[in-house]
Amino acid sequence: MPMAGGAAPREVLEDVQWADWSPDGQELAIVREVEAKVRLEFPIGRVLYETDGYVSEPRISPDGKLVAFLDHPVRGDDGGSVAVVDRSGRKRTVSAAFASSEGLIWRPDGREIWFTAAEVGVNHSLHAVGLSGNHRLLASVTGSLIVRDVAPDGRVLMSQDNRRRGLLALVPGEEKERDLSWLDYSIARDVSPDGKLILFHESGEGGGPGYSVYVRKTDGSPAVRLGEGNAYALSPDGKWALAVLRSTTDPQIVIYPIGAGQPRTISRAGVSPQTAAWLADGHRIILQANEPGRRSRLYLQDLASGAIRALSPEGYRAAGRLAVSPAEKSVPVVGPDRKPYLYPLQGGEPVALAGATFEDRWIGWTPDGQFLFLYRVGEIPAKVYRLEVASGRREVWRELLPADSAGVDSVGPVLLVGDGRSYVYGYSRTLSDLFVVDGLK
Repeated sequence: MPMAGGAAPREVLEDVQWADWSPDGQELAIVREVEAKVRLEFPIGRVLYETDGYVSEPRISPDGKLVAFLDHPVRGDDGGSVAVVDRSGRKRTVSAAFASSEGLIWRPDGREIWFTAAEVGVNHSLHAVGLSGNHRLLASVTGSLIVRDVAPDGRVLMSQDNRRRGLLALVPGEEKERDLSWLDYSIARDVSPDGKLILFHESGEGGGPGYSVYVRKTDGSPAVRLGEGNAYALSPDGKWALAVLRSTTDPQIVIYPIGAGQPRTISRAGVSPQTAAWLADGHRIILQANEPGRRSRLYLQDLASGAIRALSPEGYRAAGRLAVSPAEKSVPVVGPDRKPYLYPLQGGEPVALAGATFEDRWIGWTPDGQFLFLYRVGEIPAKVYRLEVASGRREVWRELLPADSAGVDSVGPVLLVGDGRSYVYGYSRTLSDLFVVDGLK
């Protein structure tokens, strides 16, 4: 798009998530997803790095020889580290892993990479790291700093963000939504069939290192902390919760008792779990995981023996929840071609899911298995759709948005109770101030 205007934009490439100009303005470094892998290319078409996680903030060095970026091992989690890659594809990690990382620039002389990250929670500070790994703290304030850009004279464009994630629920028998947020970053993961208990985790300052798993009754009773980790699912009998410990460094599945009892750690069997869901018998789980250096796929694991077997080829993954159909015949997934499918759990070929798109996130099924609820990433208010699986026909079921919508930049995840008359949903709110900062060295 010409800076002076006067012409329509010219399309260059589809499905690009990030891009940065080379110093001479002749080439672009880009990040895009191809065949279920996220790729960093520089110039366009030359793959320098690819990952089953994701890449953000690619920045070309002032001399045009390196690309620095934030390397995130788990999709949907902004924990990660700073890495650099040269034009031949040699990649190095130059920083420690941080619980949250967003924002990256090169110092104008190219001697350091400046980035904003947090060791715990989401209150980012400004850090500097050299190519040899030497690290120093540049600036820290109350709240979260995000570095946005740098001028040749060293002035830095930076925002100070106040971020919160909250939970709202329409409880069975009530007509007004109830605020069930707990600390600063509450993310709902599951709700009991009667709508009386929600499972969530806190991944902000209040969650502490490794996050924290909680359950809370929807009558507003205080939340109960079960332990460390990312929450994923309540067991069919309502007595246990599935979680993943150390999701960005050394992921491990753990089962927490909701009442009295001791946690159980489940054998990883050589894979790194990313998300999981119970099957109806309560003795098996379906999980999305990957073997070292391989793409994600679906697995079935027996909890008693730890035995695990692959259900799908590589490249098939959940979009949102692992929403197993009521008769446990299939689960909706996104394939290596970025198209939605129903994957059969008893064997066979995946079936194209007509009416669904790559941007959709699964919520769950109607009890009869004829309809699948979903919502689309980025829509505000969030529109919950009901998709008729047999025909591909979809209709808007309801719209969700907090009454106070100031700063709300995303809505989700969404959880429905039974036929959808009751629900729980999360939202993210960001209020920002933009600054130009002088004197950083």
